[in-house]
Amino acid sequence: MTTYSVREFRARISEILRSVEEGEEVIITRRGKPCGKVTPVPPSPEDKPSLRTLRGAYADVLPDATYQDFLDIKSIWEPRMPPGEEDHDRAG
Repeated sequence: MTTYSVREFRARISEILRSVEEGEEVIITRRGKPCGKVTPVPPSPEDKPSLRTLRGAYADVLPDATYQDFLDIKSIWEPRMPPGEEDHDRAG
């Protein structure tokens, strides 16, 4: 966790926010005492990449991967539905 004075934070805000987006937490100080904390926002389910995006990102690294391989990879980050709720979710 990095600490910045208010003055330094204002001068370097773009750079600091990039590091926050990468997961770093930042403490802001005023006159040497902590006065605030900037933390990353957890990703929402809508922020997850689509299967097409996943396939495109890994096409060079995994040239022999099949469509099913990517479905398996995608299923790792998708939330699991309790048995029986899949059908209810599709119907609604």
